[in-house]
Amino acid sequence: MRLISVSANQPSFRSVKFNDNGLSFIVAKHSKQDSSEKGKTYNGVGKSLLISIIHFCLGASEKHYRSFCKELNGWEFNLEFEAKNGNHIARRRTNNPEVIILNGDELGISKFNDIMSGLCFDIPEEIKYLSFRSLLPFFIRPSIESYVSYDTPAKVGSDYHKMLNNAFLLGLDAHLAQEKLYLKKEKDRIKTLTDNIKKDDLLRSFFSGTRDAQLALKDLDDRILKLEADLKNFKIADDYYEVQKEADRVEKELAAINNNVVLLGYQIENIDKSLKISPELGKDSIEKIYLEAGILFPDRVTNSLDQIKNFYQRLIKNRQRRLIEQKRDIENIIKSRAELQKQLRHELDSKLQYLGAHQALDVFVKVTHRLADLRIQKESLIKYDKLIVQYHNTDIEIREKMLEAVRKTDAYLEDSKEVINAVQNYFRFLAKQFYPDASSGITVYDNDSENQIRYNIDARIDADASDGINHVKIFCYDLTLLFKGFGHNMNFVFHDSRLFDGIDELQKTALFKIVADVFTNKKYQYIASINQNQLEEIKRYLSKDDYENIINKNTVLVLTDESDAERLLGVKVDIQYEY
Repeated sequence: MRLISVSANQPSFRSVKFNDNGLSFIVAKHSKQDSSEKGKTYNGVGKSLLISIIHFCLGASEKHYRSFCKELNGWEFNLEFEAKNGNHIARRRTNNPEVIILNGDELGISKFNDIMSGLCFDIPEEIKYLSFRSLLPFFIRPSIESYVSYDTPAKVGSDYHKMLNNAFLLGLDAHLAQEKLYLKKEKDRIKTLTDNIKKDDLLRSFFSGTRDAQLALKDLDDRILKLEADLKNFKIADDYYEVQKEADRVEKELAAINNNVVLLGYQIENIDKSLKISPELGKDSIEKIYLEAGILFPDRVTNSLDQIKNFYQRLIKNRQRRLIEQKRDIENIIKSRAELQKQLRHELDSKLQYLGAHQALDVFVKVTHRLADLRIQKESLIKYDKLIVQYHNTDIEIREKMLEAVRKTDAYLEDSKEVINAVQNYFRFLAKQFYPDASSGITVYDNDSENQIRYNIDARIDADASDGINHVKIFCYDLTLLFKGFGHNMNFVFHDSRLFDGIDELQKTALFKIVADVFTNKKYQYIASINQNQLEEIKRYLSKDDYENIINKNTVLVLTDESDAERLLGVKVDIQYEY
């Protein structure tokens, strides 16, 4: 794929036509240029916006362009490019960003990206998580975050996705990478299932080792058999609770009668005691009483002592007769109570016998539910026992497959040394031109740890850490993927001026000499936006002819802040980048 031009439906837009091959520079200038102001920024003229427009035309997600589409409502951008020996035009409108028109055909974003994937990359159908949009940023980094790390030009879902993208473009076997991913996911799935079983209240004790599943199953069998037998002999009484109420009533009535009989018995005992006591008064006592009465009531005492004694004896006999009659009445009551007690006991025994032989329906239901619970517990334990064996065997199989995958990967990397060395040597060739005394290269090792990562990939330049070194590493890595990478049909690299920030003047000069050397007379494009102050920094280290041939002759667009018409859009718009 090579870029041909970018245009828009608005006449104010500064259309860009890239050189067919070699170098193409978009230069940003200030209207009041002062080369001594190295910290001066060149934001707002549109050099970075151009990259966003290209990604917009190449199927970037709509969510990254909400502000873009809002502020540029009614705009249509056109990207003409060459891919697989044919020219194509992609058009995308800001007021209908869900659609891209490719060569006149309206396509959804997903369909468009699928087509572009076939034009630009050779992704095996069975490999997941590789796509046109995940690989394109290695050739045109879309945002400021793209210049933080050489191997992460765009946001990725996980470390696995990052590794897979880099491994694919470096020519490493993506199937081995995907195999480890699936093995680790299966291992994690087994662990999750096991952990979920451990959370079950019924099964937790078996994991802790305090109970044995086989013994528990036998105990459950015994309890289930007993309940099944109970239910088989179960007799349901519809009037169970009515009979129970009657039994309760009879029992209370019988208890009341029993209490009454006990009280009557106490009364007879008291009568018997009273009968045994015969209060006899002697003559002396009567005389004493008589004298005392005569003293107190001399006019009223007329009876003789014998008359008083006879009166007292009659009084005692009357009392005894009265107690005997009372006792006889009480005994008759007790006798009648005994007959009623007998009847009530017989009635209570009959009802209790009935209740003992029958059960209420809700009791039957409760027993049935209990039996169902026990059967569920048994089934869970059986499944648990089988699952534990299955999970254990599966875990062993996965471990064996992981070990086999390690051996297979080690053998593959040994057999692929020539391919890896070719990539490493080209990266070293570029890095040595910046840091001749620093060891550098791209290393690839098998990651045999228990994770999803198959390859440990590292691009290194062992020199003093700085932003400049990091940006040089990005530059060397991107060119290595372009010229020595695999699985792509990309013929261009587009760098934003951010790449040149932090690189010192001599190394910046070396960078432009390198691109002039490696891209000249080749069917590859090196496209870059660059600030005027950055050009002034390298100008002093280039001969006049070199500066003319490298920079001036390959400048395809100059953007300034002198007027809105000199900006990329031809108008001044405040767009918030959402990458």
